[in-house]
Amino acid sequence: MNSKINITILTTILFAFSFHNIGAQTLNKNALIKKWDLDTYKIGVKKYPPSKKERNDYIFFKKDMTFVSISEGKKESGVWMLNTNGGYIMMTDDKRETVKAYIITLTPKELVLYFDIEEIREVEVHYKSNL
Repeated sequence: MNSKINITILTTILFAFSFHNIGAQTLNKNALIKKWDLDTYKIGVKKYPPSKKERNDYIFFKKDMTFVSISEGKKESGVWMLNTNGGYIMMTDDKRETVKAYIITLTPKELVLYFDIEEIREVEVHYKSNL
């Protein structure tokens, strides 16, 4: 019984720390301002490479709060905003379609997102930056 309580406490602390860590990462919107190349998809513990259509896909977040992206070879552009409290990026394209992407990891060279889209909600999308 005592070990169950310890595991519950440890899990709660780790869970709280992970949200604090994500929040700390997202406070600096300047960390997002660069070109992010699609690297891999991760479902559970397994990683998958992008398809042939997606090999040159990227998102470029600009300082003026606009973005340009290539998705399956199609160019899109629009505006973006960062919600530091919720830990997500809201992107609205030129057709006024909006997508929310939760930030899982943000380092100078890696961006991992969960897109709030029904079909891919369980997929981690991994991007890399060379800058």
